[in-house]
Amino acid sequence: MPSSEDNSPSSLFSKITEVLDSNVRLTRNVLYGIGLVGFLVAVKNSGLTHIIASSSDIPASFITRKVRVRCFVEAIGTRGIVHVQHRPFLNIIPTKWRPKSHVQLELALVDLSPLGGKWLQDTIDQKIIWFQPLLITESIVQAHIFHRKYIRLHSINATLIGQGICKVKDLTPEQFSSLSAPEDELLRMLLQHQMIASQKERGMWKIKDEPTKWTPISTIKHIISSTVHLWRKIKRKFSKK
Repeated sequence: MPSSEDNSPSSLFSKITEVLDSNVRLTRNVLYGIGLVGFLVAVKNSGLTHIIASSSDIPASFITRKVRVRCFVEAIGTRGIVHVQHRPFLNIIPTKWRPKSHVQLELALVDLSPLGGKWLQDTIDQKIIWFQPLLITESIVQAHIFHRKYIRLHSINATLIGQGICKVKDLTPEQFSSLSAPEDELLRMLLQHQMIASQKERGMWKIKDEPTKWTPISTIKHIISSTVHLWRKIKRKFSKK
């Protein structure tokens, strides 16, 4: 009488183990393949290889996830618009198949001054920067922009406000109420930097003493005032004796 096959879970596991042990090389290659596929899926989902050709290519999830996009500054526009080319961390797409990238950035919540535009020209033009999108339109991306100083990333928005080079943009009640959570967080930080810059009289907040403008009339008034003051002082001195 033929013996019945053992179909219990433990027996099935033993058979699988025997097959894997007898085909070590095949097993290793399969595991490598699974690991490689998992790595490629993770990289794709992270956005590290995603080429942003224009502002419309930026996923809306980048705003809520606070993703920082690496890019190269091609030029600084007359109104302080930063023209950049996306440079992902992993360039696995061949250059000839890679779409041409051109994105226009604007410093979010910053009222850019002419001095601020010059600062951008001198500091980040033709350099690598990172931007965190806060509001995406068809042509412009309102962004929190960072640049590397030594080994750390520094906020350009906060630097311009904190040094008194620019001030926080004035918002209407409608604009203020429609701010997203990341925008509101940035606004609070910038207002804090502006308050400190004002208290320490940095940049535009520095109080300058106006030089006295002398005219013939003001000179005569000054001489008369000084003479009267001197006469009163002498009179008080002799009256005490």
